[in-house]
Amino acid sequence: MPRQPKFIQGSLGTRIFLLVLAIVYMGYLATFGNFLHSWFSGPSIAEHLENANPGFWTADRMHNAIAIDEQGSSFSNTTQGSIAASKGAQQQGQRPRSGETSYPLSTVGKIFATTASGQNFVCSGTAVVSSNRSVVDTAGHCLWNGNWVENLIFCPLYNKGVGPYNCWAARDLEVPSDWINAKPGDLHHDMGMAIVSNNNYGALTDVVGGAGWAYNQPVNQFFYAYGYPAARPFDGQTRQSCQSSSGTLWNYAGGTVVSIPCNMTGGSSGGPWFIQTGDNLYLDGHNDFTSSMKPGHMFSPYYDDTWYALYSKAQDT
Repeated sequence: MPRQPKFIQGSLGTRIFLLVLAIVYMGYLATFGNFLHSWFSGPSIAEHLENANPGFWTADRMHNAIAIDEQGSSFSNTTQGSIAASKGAQQQGQRPRSGETSYPLSTVGKIFATTASGQNFVCSGTAVVSSNRSVVDTAGHCLWNGNWVENLIFCPLYNKGVGPYNCWAARDLEVPSDWINAKPGDLHHDMGMAIVSNNNYGALTDVVGGAGWAYNQPVNQFFYAYGYPAARPFDGQTRQSCQSSSGTLWNYAGGTVVSIPCNMTGGSSGGPWFIQTGDNLYLDGHNDFTSSMKPGHMFSPYYDDTWYALYSKAQDT
């Protein structure tokens, strides 16, 4: 009997110790589980269901839609070695099944959309080879700029009016979650994908083709940029282009961006940067922002693992 109180005390102490140990262990599992989930699932993607009405876009609304600009701030030069850790990849494009002969430039188009405040604006984009045959690559700020945009349509081969195949209306918009949560001036993941519905001509890339893509690539190579700049001295009515001797890599707002000499203006945002391997062109960037620190140049987010995660989700949507 004298030993019973001692036994009870020891049992209670043991239970308390085991309870504390269990709590610590569960916390460890939760933390480790979140790490594993993040590691296996990759970058987080934000999604917005869209139900664009092509009939909204009258000729007058298209004509009066304005350009939106992204202006960068300061940056510091970095080296090629800082992006060497990730494995790069390329995917050849899909030629049009419609007989369109201007491929791959047939994949370049003009975007029309409306901000949450009701302002109609323009951007540019690219039809990309994809399993759903319906993905448009563009800048993140063309889809999310404080709020999701509305009434988004994509018009490939636009030339002083809608092209020969009219336009495709968005059914879904996707951007990296860290673009939505980005601090002001942080544009290194300013990336976006619009997934469009079929129009009367069929699925987007069946009609105009889907550009091939590349990511985690070296930047010391030729880039060919296209888009529909609408701010002066341009009017947004015709496709424009820039050719660079090579890209330059920069550390920017905690991320990596690329610059090329280019004089395009607002409205060209989202327009493709192609690189060339053999006879094939591959999407590997887009017109995104300019900076007073580097006049006469255009910047693009560096297409990295986040871009690929965004693309992978978009083509399965």
